[in-house]
Amino acid sequence: MSTTALKFPAFDLLETTPELEYTPQAYEKLKPVTLGHTIQELLQHQTQQAINVLSGVYGFNQGGASAPYLNKILVVYFYSSQWGNLALEHLKQLNAIRNEVKYHDGNLIVIDSDGPDSMLQQLLWNNNLSLPLYADPDHQIAKLFGVYAENSPAWNRYAGIDENVPLPAAFVVDHFLKVVFDHSNEDISSNLQANEIVAAVYQSNHYQAGRKSA
Repeated sequence: MSTTALKFPAFDLLETTPELEYTPQAYEKLKPVTLGHTIQELLQHQTQQAINVLSGVYGFNQGGASAPYLNKILVVYFYSSQWGNLALEHLKQLNAIRNEVKYHDGNLIVIDSDGPDSMLQQLLWNNNLSLPLYADPDHQIAKLFGVYAENSPAWNRYAGIDENVPLPAAFVVDHFLKVVFDHSNEDISSNLQANEIVAAVYQSNHYQAGRKSA
């Protein structure tokens, strides 16, 4: 009889507990908003929580007789530290155009998806950047723009990503909540098309000024 010790402990198959049957979730392809889509349309399909978050960002009242209206053109960028140096490059590009956006009567906001442990504020400080931030740890705003979905995990589509995070995307929304610039960035480009962002803000405000003077 062999006296060789077993490398792994022996066990009785009757002692094992069968795993519960796993039902995989259906893959959900991201559907980022595109030129001409409006936030007002999207609100009809979102949760009350998302509506409340959106109201906090855009500052319009719900339930009023008048349609939601933005006082300024809004530039939105979705940030996650998962994108590493690429996201930092995007932040630098946004910082470079922030004054131009403001000059053309626009607002620029970075949506931070990193949650309570976010180091984004420190990252901005370390790189001498000044950008307004808004926390979106539950990705409610990212869902409204179609750049995040639970059943379309980023780690399943992009190498080096460990968490499901929004695409590093940028959008411009006009006074009437219509998307006038979209860069969903599904190819994960380092170029955020900053000049086109500024042009969209300028053209939208120029159009609105023309309507008021007509």
